[in-house]
Amino acid sequence: MKVLAAIVASLVLLMALAVVPLPIRPYLDFQVIYHANLGLLRGIPLYDHAGQVEMIAELAHVPSDQVFVLPFPYPPWYALSTLWLALVPIYVAARLWFGLNLIMLIVSVWLLIGGRTSSARLPLYGVAILWAPVLGSLFVGQYTFPVLLGAALLVHALRKNSVILTACAAALLTFKPHLGGLILLMALIHLWSRRDRFGRRALAAVLLTGVVLFAVGYLASPGWPLAYFRSLTGFRDVSQCHQCVSVPMILAGVAGGGLSQAVWISAVLGVLACVWLVQNWRSLTSDAGQLVTAGVLLTFLISPYLQNYDYLLLLVAFLELSRSAKGSDWVWIALAFLVPLLSLVLLGTAGNVWLVLSASVLFVHFALRSTNFPPASASGMTRTVRSRRSP
Repeated sequence: MKVLAAIVASLVLLMALAVVPLPIRPYLDFQVIYHANLGLLRGIPLYDHAGQVEMIAELAHVPSDQVFVLPFPYPPWYALSTLWLALVPIYVAARLWFGLNLIMLIVSVWLLIGGRTSSARLPLYGVAILWAPVLGSLFVGQYTFPVLLGAALLVHALRKNSVILTACAAALLTFKPHLGGLILLMALIHLWSRRDRFGRRALAAVLLTGVVLFAVGYLASPGWPLAYFRSLTGFRDVSQCHQCVSVPMILAGVAGGGLSQAVWISAVLGVLACVWLVQNWRSLTSDAGQLVTAGVLLTFLISPYLQNYDYLLLLVAFLELSRSAKGSDWVWIALAFLVPLLSLVLLGTAGNVWLVLSASVLFVHFALRSTNFPPASASGMTRTVRSRRSP
């Protein structure tokens, strides 16, 4: 009944946003997916950048050399799942996308705070909406919310041993592979190592989902894997990382280098992360929240390509760490939350570095407490030992 009420409320919200003229600017980040989808409806392959430029020039009645269109930098199923947005004018579509992102945020928080008392839940929704990257992402129409929903859904699915929800979570994590890829990989390793019926079924469902997504991608672009790679390397902000806000890029900058040096630093950090994971794997897999939080924080430690809006995924870490926080734990969590918020308000984009420090503080705090995490029997990922003969 609650699920039905939530679906009805979501539909009412979207219908209201379709007619209420909220001041959501459509020609910011949202326009990338809108123009890509508009091209698909007009028979232009998803990664045909030249075709999209010609289309926009024709619609605007200007020469093509006066049109600036960013290449589409996401997997094809992202565009296909949002294709319907291009059926309405861009101003309406931007408001609908705002509503969808808001709904995904609310659902993500609801999944992550399950089991808490009613009095403790409402403030956490307020905390989530006030996290600086969330506010920015909502109003520019960014694309990270499906990955946030995927991470939250993965926590819920593993705790409930739900095969279908695990597969859905895996699909959402692929919408931004550089953000969700490590989380998904760790989940796959965990499912494989469980050696029980749920692990086998969930692993098969995830792999089947991957095959379906790969095949569906050809509907958006013939030969899409190669076209996708070319689109990524042709997207200058991606290929050169001019606006990246990450640990490897900061360390490379201190050393006087750039992206190539950051890649090497990322590789070294990746090796260290693997060593840490091997040493703490049993503790990390004792609870779904532990596992996904580790994946999130390691992504922010290792990946060189991160933008400020990607840090909205830290909500997973904030909400999971607050679940068992005591005493001085709250000091570190509060500082990691408030300092980036204040720095972005006071310094603008110059305050982005505090997002990196926030992620680093959360990782250190998480790493120190994960060695003392409760055993699996008390954490919601209890596994039943089965013989190899069991179905």
